[in-house]
Amino acid sequence: MIERQRYFTHLPEHDGQPAAAFGLSENCQASFTHGMQQAQAWLDDANSTWLWANLLLERQLFPPGAQRHAFELGFLSRIHQRLCSPLGGGHLARRTELRL
Repeated sequence: MIERQRYFTHLPEHDGQPAAAFGLSENCQASFTHGMQQAQAWLDDANSTWLWANLLLERQLFPPGAQRHAFELGFLSRIHQRLCSPLGGGHLARRTELRL
């Protein structure tokens, strides 16, 4: 049996929430980072659309499997940090139209 080498991907501390490390394969690290960046962009944009729409559309950039899961992990981990922080889930998500 071939054992895959694990690399640790780092989720930085944000919003008063601790950092975290995830063991991912080397080819999934960029997907994880992209997920974190997309979540942060959503959090920073007071005029953004629905969170779930951003997640669903952005995840399609990755092939099904490990890379897509790594993207989702990065995206949702960053959102989780905000929701658990003293800042809470105060994002207004004012735009409600969805363009596919």
